[in-house]
Amino acid sequence: MPRWTAITETIVRTGKISALLDAVQGRADADAQADPLPQMIADVTATLRSAVSTGNALDSNTAKIPNSLLGLGTRMVVRRVKDHLDMEMTAAEQKQADEDRSYLNRIMDAKLKFETPDDADGSSEMNPSQPSIRTVEPDTTRRFTRGGMGGL
Repeated sequence: MPRWTAITETIVRTGKISALLDAVQGRADADAQADPLPQMIADVTATLRSAVSTGNALDSNTAKIPNSLLGLGTRMVVRRVKDHLDMEMTAAEQKQADEDRSYLNRIMDAKLKFETPDDADGSSEMNPSQPSIRTVEPDTTRRFTRGGMGGL
């Protein structure tokens, strides 16, 4: 069984969200616009991969996130769908959103470890390899004086 999975419309559509997705896609069709759901999913995926990359290896498939984050990812997509439809969140949804933000912050602080990627990418698209830090010994032979600095 894979340890990392892509968020798909099918995954988001499970549960009560199906009617909301139909409304978003219907609005897009009526306005002759592209379905906004794929971009919403891509944005959430990029956000989660960016957060995970601070302390974990990433899967080489840039559409995949750790399975343990599918619930969070789905809730994030649902909130974007509701925002797109100008729908207010209930008090329970607002509380869940606050908890999700807190959890996302813990992920970004590299306090959580996630499943090993199915196909680990040697480098992260979010955190390119950093150049090595070089220490430089100070030059003690040069003295800065007023005369040497042109009167400064």
